[in-house]
Amino acid sequence: MKKKQFIYWLSLVVGMFLLFIGGGNFVKADTAADVDSAITTGVKLTSQKKTLDAWDAAILATSDNGITDAQTQNAYNTIITTNGFISGKDQDLAGVSNVAGMIGLRALGNDPQNVEKKNLAAQVVNDPARKVAKVDLYTIINDLEGLSTGSYGKDSEAARTELTKEVLAAQDSKTGVWKTSWGDVDPTGRAILALSMNMSQPGVPAAIQKAVTEVENNYYLKDGGFGTSDAANKEDQYNNITMTNGLAAAGVDVYTSLNGKSDYKAPVQQLLDQKDVSSDSNSMLLQQATYTLQQAKFTKDGGQGWIFSFAQNPTFRARELGQLNDAAAAQRQAINNDSKSSETDKTTAINSINQTLETYITKINGDTNSEAAIADRAVGVASINNIKVVDTNANSNSTSGTVINNNYTTIINQPSSSSSSISSAASSSSTAPIVQPTIPKKPKSAKGSYVYALTTVKLYKGTHFTKHNLVTTYHKQSRTKRPMFLVIRQTTNTQGKTVYKVKNVNSGKTGYTLASGKYLSNAYYSAKVTRIKAISSKGINEYSNLKLTHKKHHVKKNKSLAVRKVVGYGHTSRLLLTNGRYVSGNKKLVMATKITKSSSQNADSSTTTVAPNPTTPSSSSSTSTTVPTTPTVPTTPTNGSSTNNSNNNSTNGSGTNDNSGSNTNTTNETVTVSVNANGSVLASGSVTLTKGATALDALKALAAKNNLAVTITGSGITAYVKGINGYNAGPAGTMTGWLYSINGSEPNTSMGAYTIKDGDKISMNYNK
Repeated sequence: MKKKQFIYWLSLVVGMFLLFIGGGNFVKADTAADVDSAITTGVKLTSQKKTLDAWDAAILATSDNGITDAQTQNAYNTIITTNGFISGKDQDLAGVSNVAGMIGLRALGNDPQNVEKKNLAAQVVNDPARKVAKVDLYTIINDLEGLSTGSYGKDSEAARTELTKEVLAAQDSKTGVWKTSWGDVDPTGRAILALSMNMSQPGVPAAIQKAVTEVENNYYLKDGGFGTSDAANKEDQYNNITMTNGLAAAGVDVYTSLNGKSDYKAPVQQLLDQKDVSSDSNSMLLQQATYTLQQAKFTKDGGQGWIFSFAQNPTFRARELGQLNDAAAAQRQAINNDSKSSETDKTTAINSINQTLETYITKINGDTNSEAAIADRAVGVASINNIKVVDTNANSNSTSGTVINNNYTTIINQPSSSSSSISSAASSSSTAPIVQPTIPKKPKSAKGSYVYALTTVKLYKGTHFTKHNLVTTYHKQSRTKRPMFLVIRQTTNTQGKTVYKVKNVNSGKTGYTLASGKYLSNAYYSAKVTRIKAISSKGINEYSNLKLTHKKHHVKKNKSLAVRKVVGYGHTSRLLLTNGRYVSGNKKLVMATKITKSSSQNADSSTTTVAPNPTTPSSSSSTSTTVPTTPTVPTTPTNGSSTNNSNNNSTNGSGTNDNSGSNTNTTNETVTVSVNANGSVLASGSVTLTKGATALDALKALAAKNNLAVTITGSGITAYVKGINGYNAGPAGTMTGWLYSINGSEPNTSMGAYTIKDGDKISMNYNK
């Protein structure tokens, strides 16, 4: 018996050992994680290079953290000095520098049709290297890859069509591969890659399929590499990289064994085992291995074609779709792990996740640029993460038909009557809720506008605000000394918050910071300013034109000027004075001391306007609701059940009951409210409200006492103060609007949801 046991365990150990050394692709526990780690390493090593070239630019630009301005300039300088056509030096007959230049320039956001006043795309269309009697296959492939990075006009599209035909004509009709004196593997990988960018061309899908089949059957090796016994096709690191890149671009899953050969190593695993992505690797291997792994991941996440085909994949959608799907999967798992909720409620929440996921997949697939896709993904992830399970039993006794839970609304089906019968109650409680995600709107881009810092502002290298990524800190300054920035990009971070990439207008230093009205404000006036005061220590100048080029008069500090209107000038503004002259609308130079009230209070159907005096709505204002000056606040029940108190006295014989003194058990809250705009106090004072009132109720009460016109949209948690006495919120993305604080701190909820406490000090401040 012992002998049998020994043989059994020995055979098991030997079997496991043979399985381990056999190279099966299941030996590695987590190939995907290893690929991600290798890409991170490759990007890091690339970013550490002193001189970056076009391929480095493409690697960095398609990485999760993107490419910095300094890296962009570094790579651009290399491209324009090393490309033969742009620099005027000798041309590379194989066109390598041209395809690299096209890819690098597109990755940097430049137009290859206009670089240093030269048209690189046109040069590729009319490549002199294709004018010879026998054109090299690599020249054809290089030019096709270069022109396939985007759309460059009719001549370019015609050239792409012709080049595609030439690549197809060069394919070996018998085997389906491309043969050269250099061997078969490298040109075949390159040809598959170039054709993958032109799948709509006739004959391309069939040609790729034929080539892939031949490669899988006769060139794919057990170690995951590619080659044959022929000396010209001997396996090497470069061939493995090139073929893996081409197959991935053609849509082949290179994370697993090919063609069902389970005892073969996956191609991407062989790349990892080659250790080309390391500090010991030469520059070319590091580049090729890194962008090949990026391509493999891109395809695995659902991308189609070559990752550098910017016209075909302008948004790198696959990466954003992958992150969106990951968030949905994680949230589904969290809900399924909720042991306290019923299966019905969990199913409802998961259905909501799926609906939200579908919505944002559609949005991302429809985006035409990377910034839009990134923003949609961030909002989608935030929406998915806000979906939680709602306990319908807990809400079954609610008198309201709507329950707000985080960032989505659950509509509870109410019973048709107030009957307390068992059948009615059972019917009501068993009805599943309908979950409707609230889809946040994307803010309008502030790109190109000028802002200045209201308080201490920090700039970071990327959208991850860590100490390691900190670039510089600007401490809080007085208004005339505030640092001013140009917004050069608007995006969204992984938490769904809007982030600006800004450039200091004085130092030129760039970095990312939160696009919050708490930190930044428009540096130029856009409201209806009617009077200003010069605040610059050196005064300001009046000019005869919008360009501010013909000085007419100097105005000393503290001088008051009358303004006829605000005139937009690009992303800045000019103030047209009543004397016909212009001054700058820069808030570091002038301060508005008077702003006209809006000519109309047109609002949407959800808007409430608190008017100084009650009026009867006219047909022209039917879209807004005008309410009396007395705000509606929570009240406590009176003593006794009768609506008429025996102690009430008639007033002026009108029959109106005086209920003063009847609420003897009511607890009141007295708070102080101040409303401030542009350094002036519009109104301030104390108001007394019933316990349970909100900060919004307090504002309404102060508005009623001081004849302030207040425009409010929404209610409760969605309440938003849109304007007070003509100081109105600007368009989305401009950061102009009202902020409120309680006892010096900004609550993380709406005024309509903040319950006041006795002694609170509420401050409303207009942010410009």
